[in-house]
Amino acid sequence: MRAGSIQNLDFPLLTCTLGSLAVGVAMVFSATNGDKEYAIRQATFGLAGFVLMFVIASLDYSFIESFTLPFYLGTLGLLGVVLLLGHEANGAQRWINLGVFPLQPSELTKLVIIIVLAKVLADHKSQLDKVKWFGFAGIITLIPAILVFKQPDLGTGLMLGAILLGMTVGAGVRARFFIGAGVLAVPALYAFWNWGMHDYQRQRLLIFLHPESDLLSAGYNIIQARIAIGSGGWFGQGWMGGQQSQLAFLKVRYSDFIFSVVAEEFGFVGALALCALLFILVWRCLVVAFRAPDAYGSLIAVGVATWIGMQVFVNAGMNIGLMPVTGIPLPFISYGGSSLISTLLGLGLVQSISLRSSPIIFGHKAWSPAWARTTR
Repeated sequence: MRAGSIQNLDFPLLTCTLGSLAVGVAMVFSATNGDKEYAIRQATFGLAGFVLMFVIASLDYSFIESFTLPFYLGTLGLLGVVLLLGHEANGAQRWINLGVFPLQPSELTKLVIIIVLAKVLADHKSQLDKVKWFGFAGIITLIPAILVFKQPDLGTGLMLGAILLGMTVGAGVRARFFIGAGVLAVPALYAFWNWGMHDYQRQRLLIFLHPESDLLSAGYNIIQARIAIGSGGWFGQGWMGGQQSQLAFLKVRYSDFIFSVVAEEFGFVGALALCALLFILVWRCLVVAFRAPDAYGSLIAVGVATWIGMQVFVNAGMNIGLMPVTGIPLPFISYGGSSLISTLLGLGLVQSISLRSSPIIFGHKAWSPAWARTTR
């Protein structure tokens, strides 16, 4: 194993992680009208995840390469258990009741797919001009995506696709493969839309365009979220001072729609500051990807950056009415143990890569990733 140097720990990434955890606990407390139980649970999940993050960071990230197949098969097994014996809530069967807390395997699936894709793409980086490896990466992502969709969880299934796209771009897959995949996706999406989706899922994807057409049901929370965001103005109504959230007009406010609570209580400036905090975290993951000593580590960091960045983008977009409501949580801020711990495990891997990387070298030539400079 390669020993890590504490000097190479990404302190900006660590600072943003701590800041995001603190904001998340405070916003869960506010969104639940001061319910200490939810806030304590979120803080406990955060503390446990933070400890696990340091445990993972202390290990050489290359150690997990040999466990890629068991991780993948184990994840498929957990997703299968969910479909057979999972706990159902709000019309979805996504959790395994462990007694201490309900485990949501679909959240862990995002991290496992990153590890698996990093292994496949890094091992065949010199053969990525062959369509079979691009197709293989798509197949190993599609299998868990189908199992996740059956729960049903459309948002996480689409997020796995976004991770695949981000990592294949990071691996240097040629543009013609994406064009070909896009052409093939058109009939596949048509068939999926007409025969693969439930009626309520199609309605959810379309209702954001005209939420006024179903004021008391599917469009209700979209409209309430817009009202909450608009009432926040520039600087907001103050912590625990938002009327839409505190008077419970806004539903699912401590999970899917917590961004609306932030915007109502801290205004446009506060919401922008939160997005900046989270995107600085994404940027630091990309910096680690650039510094990584090998393609495997670089692709893991790219995958984690894609995962977090896309979830911020999609969650904020659905809160302000620019994207359909797909149940994607806002990283660190939305309530949920599986999501929070999985994200922190991913950041633990990024820190492990950072600890075993060299500082960025600024030369007169164009930048290239550290692993590419050392293997030419």
